[in-house]
Amino acid sequence: MKTVLVLLVLITGASHRIAFVLFGQPVPALWLIAAAEVLAAAGGVWLAVRVIGPFRSWHCLRTARYGGGGAW
Repeated sequence: MKTVLVLLVLITGASHRIAFVLFGQPVPALWLIAAAEVLAAAGGVWLAVRVIGPFRSWHCLRTARYGGGGAW
């Protein structure tokens, strides 16, 4: 939700006359900001999946979930 609010603020605040040249074509700053936000969100999701992945295989979580006994 925070990303969406930042995106809306940046898009409405960006001048429509500002453009950058990308591969020989002028690209409005509005599109560059939106693309950067989408890439940042995708990177955040990828990083979260990579970080959470190893924790899913902890034996203590398995025994607590399935009632496998142990010291708990």
